[in-house]
Amino acid sequence: DTGAATVSPASLTFTTENWNSGQEVTVTGVNDDIVNVGGQRTVTISHTASGGGYDKLEATVTVTVTNDDAGLVVSERTLSLGEADGTDTYTVQLARQPTGNVT
Repeated sequence: DTGAATVSPASLTFTTENWNSGQEVTVTGVNDDIVNVGGQRTVTISHTASGGGYDKLEATVTVTVTNDDAGLVVSERTLSLGEADGTDTYTVQLARQPTGNVT
Protein backbone atom coordinates (compact mmCIF):
# COMPACT_ATOMS: atom_id res chain seq x y z
CA ASP A 1 0.00 0.00 0.00
CA THR A 2 2.04 2.95 -1.27
CA GLY A 3 -0.59 5.24 0.24
CA ALA A 4 0.68 4.25 3.70
CA ALA A 5 4.39 3.58 3.11
CA THR A 6 7.03 3.52 0.41
CA VAL A 7 9.97 1.15 0.07
CA SER A 8 13.42 1.96 -1.27
CA PRO A 9 15.10 0.53 -3.21
CA ALA A 10 12.33 -0.99 -5.30
CA SER A 11 14.40 -4.13 -5.96
CA LEU A 12 17.51 -5.87 -4.68
CA THR A 13 20.16 -7.76 -6.62
CA PHE A 14 22.36 -10.44 -5.09
CA THR A 15 25.41 -11.73 -6.93
CA THR A 16 27.84 -14.58 -6.35
CA GLU A 17 30.08 -12.00 -4.65
CA ASN A 18 27.56 -10.24 -2.33
CA TRP A 19 25.10 -13.10 -1.67
CA ASN A 20 25.90 -13.26 2.06
CA SER A 21 25.79 -9.50 2.76
CA GLY A 22 22.55 -7.93 3.95
CA GLN A 23 21.07 -5.19 1.80
CA GLU A 24 19.30 -2.34 3.55
CA VAL A 25 15.69 -1.56 2.70
CA THR A 26 14.22 1.75 3.87
CA VAL A 27 10.49 1.97 4.65
CA THR A 28 9.06 5.49 4.88
CA GLY A 29 5.62 6.39 6.20
CA VAL A 30 3.43 8.50 3.89
CA ASN A 31 1.53 11.41 5.41
CA ASP A 32 -2.12 11.33 4.41
CA ASP A 33 -5.40 12.87 5.54
CA ILE A 34 -7.05 9.51 6.22
CA VAL A 35 -8.19 8.85 9.78
CA ASN A 36 -7.41 5.16 10.20
CA VAL A 37 -9.40 2.82 12.43
CA GLY A 38 -7.30 2.21 15.54
CA GLY A 39 -4.94 5.01 14.50
CA GLN A 40 -2.76 2.83 12.31
CA ARG A 41 -2.46 0.93 9.04
CA THR A 42 -0.70 -2.35 8.40
CA VAL A 43 1.41 -2.82 5.29
CA THR A 44 2.91 -6.10 4.07
CA ILE A 45 6.11 -5.87 2.06
CA SER A 46 6.86 -8.92 -0.08
CA HIS A 47 10.24 -9.96 -1.45
CA THR A 48 10.14 -12.61 -4.17
CA ALA A 49 13.38 -14.13 -5.45
CA SER A 50 14.06 -15.38 -8.95
CA GLY A 51 17.14 -16.80 -10.66
CA GLY A 52 20.30 -18.44 -9.37
CA GLY A 53 18.46 -21.37 -7.81
CA TYR A 54 16.17 -19.11 -5.74
CA ASP A 55 13.09 -19.15 -7.97
CA LYS A 56 9.71 -18.56 -6.29
CA LEU A 57 11.11 -18.07 -2.78
CA GLU A 58 9.30 -15.38 -0.83
CA ALA A 59 9.74 -13.49 2.42
CA THR A 60 7.40 -10.87 3.88
CA VAL A 61 7.78 -8.04 6.37
CA THR A 62 4.79 -6.56 8.18
CA VAL A 63 4.98 -2.84 8.95
CA THR A 64 2.61 -0.91 11.21
CA VAL A 65 2.27 2.74 10.21
CA THR A 66 0.96 4.87 13.07
CA ASN A 67 -1.39 7.66 12.05
CA ASP A 68 -0.25 11.15 13.00
CA ASP A 69 -3.47 12.89 11.97
CA ALA A 70 -5.49 14.72 14.59
CA GLY A 71 -7.35 12.34 16.83
CA LEU A 72 -8.01 11.30 20.39
CA VAL A 73 -6.14 8.39 21.93
CA VAL A 74 -8.10 6.69 24.72
CA SER A 75 -6.29 4.21 26.98
CA GLU A 76 -9.35 2.04 27.70
CA ARG A 77 -12.47 1.64 25.58
CA THR A 78 -14.32 -0.55 28.08
CA LEU A 79 -14.54 -0.17 31.87
CA SER A 80 -15.97 -2.55 34.43
CA LEU A 81 -16.90 -1.50 37.97
CA GLY A 82 -19.22 -2.33 40.83
CA GLU A 83 -22.31 -0.18 41.36
CA ALA A 84 -21.75 0.55 45.06
CA ASP A 85 -18.21 1.92 45.32
CA GLY A 86 -16.64 0.85 42.05
CA THR A 87 -14.27 3.23 40.30
CA ASP A 88 -11.95 2.94 37.34
CA THR A 89 -9.93 5.39 35.31
CA TYR A 90 -8.79 5.97 31.77
CA THR A 91 -6.70 8.58 29.98
CA VAL A 92 -7.34 10.68 26.92
CA GLN A 93 -4.56 12.32 24.93
CA LEU A 94 -4.11 13.99 21.58
CA ALA A 95 -2.62 12.02 18.70
CA ARG A 96 -0.42 14.93 17.56
CA GLN A 97 0.49 18.46 18.59
CA PRO A 98 -2.45 20.82 18.12
CA THR A 99 -2.33 24.21 16.42
CA GLY A 100 -3.91 25.79 19.53
CA ASN A 101 -5.60 24.90 22.82
CA VAL A 102 -8.01 21.95 22.71
CA THR A 103 -10.93 21.54 25.14
